Amino acid sequence: MTFSFAQPMQPKSTARRLGRQLLAASLAWLSLGPMVAIAQVEPEIIDEEEEIVINNTGTATYQVDDGGVIVVTASNLLRINTLIDPLGRIVGCDGELLDDYSGFSVALYEAVGETGAETGPLLQLPDLDETDSQTRVILASRNVNPENNNPFLLGETPNLPPKFAGQFNFVLSEDQIRVGAAYILEINPPQNLFLDPRRIRIEITSVVADSFSYRATSLDGLPLSIGDDAPLSEEVILQKAAEDELIAFAFPVGDITPVCQNNGIRISKTGDRATVEPGGFVIYRLNIENLTTTTLQDVVITDRLPLGFNLLEDSVQAELGGEPTPVTTETNGRLVTFTFAEPFPGGTPPSNNPAAVVVYVAEVTPDALRGDGRNAAFVNGDREDNGFDVSDGPDIYGVGIRNGLISDLGTIIGRVFEDKNFDGEQQYGEPGIPNAVIFMQNGNRVVTDENGLFSISNVLPGWHVGVLDFTSVPGYTLAPGPLFRNESQSRSVRLEPGGMARLNFAVTPYTEEAKE
Repeated sequence: MTFSFAQPMQPKSTARRLGRQLLAASLAWLSLGPMVAIAQVEPEIIDEEEEIVINNTGTATYQVDDGGVIVVTASNLLRINTLIDPLGRIVGCDGELLDDYSGFSVALYEAVGETGAETGPLLQLPDLDETDSQTRVILASRNVNPENNNPFLLGETPNLPPKFAGQFNFVLSEDQIRVGAAYILEINPPQNLFLDPRRIRIEITSVVADSFSYRATSLDGLPLSIGDDAPLSEEVILQKAAEDELIAFAFPVGDITPVCQNNGIRISKTGDRATVEPGGFVIYRLNIENLTTTTLQDVVITDRLPLGFNLLEDSVQAELGGEPTPVTTETNGRLVTFTFAEPFPGGTPPSNNPAAVVVYVAEVTPDALRGDGRNAAFVNGDREDNGFDVSDGPDIYGVGIRNGLISDLGTIIGRVFEDKNFDGEQQYGEPGIPNAVIFMQNGNRVVTDENGLFSISNVLPGWHVGVLDFTSVPGYTLAPGPLFRNESQSRSVRLEPGGMARLNFAVTPYTEEAKE
């Protein structure tokens, strides 16, 4: 199959300026698949308002068995009003340009550590001097970092046109663009904007004659760009000239890189007591804080109660900023969901944002004795400015469970003794065996005292099995019993709720007669 492309453009002078960009755009359209191709910009500046018309034509020729030829032609008229920008651009949480970039810095570090996610030393970039004409031609129209500084201070470029605000770029040498090379891009905003730094890992994945690709991965949990489908990791292809020794590289991902708050919400959980017994009550308190400078919507708390704890739905109360607020409560077994009807307002500074509180009561049942009393709470919501998800948790609060008067746990008692008359019962003159080891079916290990006695408390009702470890009683074997044809070193008992069961092991000194 062969393809031919025709690219008539209006105006004609634009064809010389676009070069590889339009070819990459044509190929991306024809393949009907996502591809990001970013070319270096030529010296002339293209008016962003100009409309570029691309006429893509694909022709496929097939030969059939009888010698005939089938020709299939497909064409499409593609209009482009915007160009792919080769420079990185920093924007706020809402995707808009900031009024002032003073105090912003962008730095490129070497990636170190076992996972390549730790920040190493600053990357040493090549010096750009006046004799480097080739690189000057490449960057003549859009180099916002003419000295190739690393780190680059965005606020120290006041002479740039407004449309270049928030942009950055670096120039790398050819040997720094190699497969496997990894860097950490750090964006540090000033403290007065209440924004968190960004860390993005850049790894070169392939290098060919006229292009190379890299994978950008967010290390701070925020998406790489603005949008509902903005990824945390993305692969990008950049065009380059094969003869260039220096490469203008801004590590762009999409069009923009948002700088925002990494932790958008926080949840904490407390209770009114440290211990409780069946039949009692625990008052839980959930505190939720908006850590952003924008409103949070669709805030939902998911609370997983401990085993044996039941929510009293009539006890649920919620406040936002000290005022009562409606909240919807749903239960699914031990899982409780609280959904706020009102959004959480946010502003600057985030520490002044009103906090939300949810208070409820849980009743403790006898089943709580089987659990650990640990309660886990989560919270999630959506930012209003960019739609990013925010979440926090789990925050865990533990309550100790006392037996109290109501309990279905029982006790297993037993002994290991020398059975001289082989009746299976310990009588006067039949000594206990100290330091004998018994293993229970749940893995618990029990050791007898100096009189051969042992006990296990707080045991769940039901069947239980114990096995005598004969390596702990050297010189002894199981005593024969008149009621059993074959002896076993394991014993089983049934424990009633709140009851007591006996688990005895009768042994006798090991002799050749006993062996027979």
